[in-house]
Amino acid sequence: MKKKYEFKSVVAETLLIPLYMRAKESRRKDAILRDLQAEQLVESIEYDYSKFDGAKLSAIGCVVRGLYFDNTIRHFIATRKNPIIVNVGCGLDTRYQRIEEHDKAIFYEMDLPEVIELRKTLIPLETQWMDDLRKKHPEGEFVIVIEGVLMYFYEKQVRQLLTRLADRFSGGEVWFDVCGPMMANSKYIKPDSLRGHEAQIRSGLKDGHEVENWEPRLQLIDQALYQRFFPKRWGFGGRLIGLFPDICRKSSSLLGYKIK
Repeated sequence: MKKKYEFKSVVAETLLIPLYMRAKESRRKDAILRDLQAEQLVESIEYDYSKFDGAKLSAIGCVVRGLYFDNTIRHFIATRKNPIIVNVGCGLDTRYQRIEEHDKAIFYEMDLPEVIELRKTLIPLETQWMDDLRKKHPEGEFVIVIEGVLMYFYEKQVRQLLTRLADRFSGGEVWFDVCGPMMANSKYIKPDSLRGHEAQIRSGLKDGHEVENWEPRLQLIDQALYQRFFPKRWGFGGRLIGLFPDICRKSSSLLGYKIK
């Protein structure tokens, strides 16, 4: 039986976008990402998902992002003795279920209180959860994934969060996606899945090395451009944009850092 949920926060409501995109992708014969649980979750939540059907770039972007971070975690688990996976802003993500090696690591999932309540309480920008995890796993090697979250916060808040992570998780890694300045500096340019939605893009950056200037303990591992993955699936417009890396970085990218 489907159940209807009322979201108090427009940001919290955006968790349904990647969930729906993964479910749609999973049903394709040539799926980039298989996510049977996402299919089940979409069927169980009463919502008008049709508003996202025209968001073709976000559809491929969400699953590319999901696979990219899945593979990042797989590599981290394979190369660490005591891997701890922290999924901040987890929404209704099913990464734990998608990663076959999940029994070789400890997973934590955190989000806004109303989202945590929905997925049966922690706000990502608070610090108590960081201290609790560090105390609970003194020998743990942490990778923190923050997917589809930071663009909704102001740059000052993002810097503060990254500094707090660097304070507590030296030797670990942090991975997240960002929108570029093209979206952050415009009221009219948004990801196609957010057109007509109240959620606002509040921060963005073009060059991943800029974060190293914010917080010197973070060392860039990778700045990946979405369009380099599965180019045939992006359509003509997406492939055309992919020929110009500088424009891609102004739009969005995927970032990973070692915490020194």
